[in-house]
Amino acid sequence: MWDDWRSVRATASEYGKIFTGGGKVSAQREAYMRKCAIARKYKMPTWAGNKHTDRGHELEPVARDLFSQLSGVAVREVACLEHENGLCGGSPDGLIYSDDIRLVSGLEIKCYAYDKHIGICTKGEMPTDCKPQVHGMLWLTGLPSWQFMVYHDEALPFDHRVIEVTPSQYTDDLGNEVLSFCEELDRRAGEFISDFEKSTQGIAMRQAMPILFANLEPVEGSII
Repeated sequence: MWDDWRSVRATASEYGKIFTGGGKVSAQREAYMRKCAIARKYKMPTWAGNKHTDRGHELEPVARDLFSQLSGVAVREVACLEHENGLCGGSPDGLIYSDDIRLVSGLEIKCYAYDKHIGICTKGEMPTDCKPQVHGMLWLTGLPSWQFMVYHDEALPFDHRVIEVTPSQYTDDLGNEVLSFCEELDRRAGEFISDFEKSTQGIAMRQAMPILFANLEPVEGSII
């Protein structure tokens, strides 16, 4: 269900393919738009993940529970948040509520390999490649802050660090670029689907291998 939903929409985890953490339009923008457009008509393969993402999925609930335990705040899991245009959204690792049930912040959890984890704990800075996703969630929700947490179960006593991220000019710039992407995706979807269908129609064998078939023709006077 989630894979089908996200395949045709711009999602926060992929906002870096629209607008980089460095504040530039991504070179992957059109390829990502093409993929979203084609998925509107044809089922596209989904990424199966790897050992790093599998580890992240395994440790994320542990990190979320630790965050709640140490902060004393309630964190709720949700499937996804959708923009009012229906063309973009995001899936937070958690939403944070006050005692009077007000939504006050959100949570993004990353479970990196040891060296990268320690580097983030030491510097106290969110990696640039995470900016589009975290600021994308700030833009989608309009919340005053988002909590970025790194967790490694074998890095005691430095097993976690939380960095609070607040909206900035980058947040607004990213939001504008995402909206522009969505508008263009909606406008050009038919064009991308048509191009895809033409490119996959295939051609006759002789047209596909002209040199081979030319050399298969008998040569006058040749002896076989």
